[in-house]
Amino acid sequence: MNFNIEDLELIHFADERMKTPPPKFDFEKDGDKAEELGEVLHQKMIELGGVGLSANQVGLPYRVFVFGDKEQKYVMFNPELVGASKEQSTMEEGCLSFPELMLVLKRPAEIMVRFQDEQGEEQTMSAKGAAARIILHEYDHMLGINFTYYASNFKLKLAMDKIKKRWKKEIRLRKRIRNGQLV
Repeated sequence: MNFNIEDLELIHFADERMKTPPPKFDFEKDGDKAEELGEVLHQKMIELGGVGLSANQVGLPYRVFVFGDKEQKYVMFNPELVGASKEQSTMEEGCLSFPELMLVLKRPAEIMVRFQDEQGEEQTMSAKGAAARIILHEYDHMLGINFTYYASNFKLKLAMDKIKKRWKKEIRLRKRIRNGQLV
């Protein structure tokens, strides 16, 4: 099992691998590859311009996700949500698997998650704000669901209409450029 960043591509959100919870990462069998997997997922996340990425988003059958930025990397193998506040937070949210789609969603403001680190050691982390939201978002991928499940059909239609409007505008602009109307 070797991981090559060039081989990792986002799979379509309707792919069965995105709808099926991936199996737990087996540290007994594959523990020697955990650090490499975490690093490759982190590099791919940065390359894609994201703040989180789950293994199943790039077709890998492991219950693991990364989040962070260029300077800071968090890797969570076999995560379990063990607590969530009743207080809710409303923020705009997007997903690498749904380019351009942004939804305003409510999620718990604070969470507690248990996971294994890259050495297979059990850890517990509490998070709030944007970090909690990112963890919940990626954790959903581990359950085979995505952020659109939390939006009403009305909100989803409005968001899709915005995307269609942007694309129509882009197409009109490109036609004008091709026809020499804009130079």
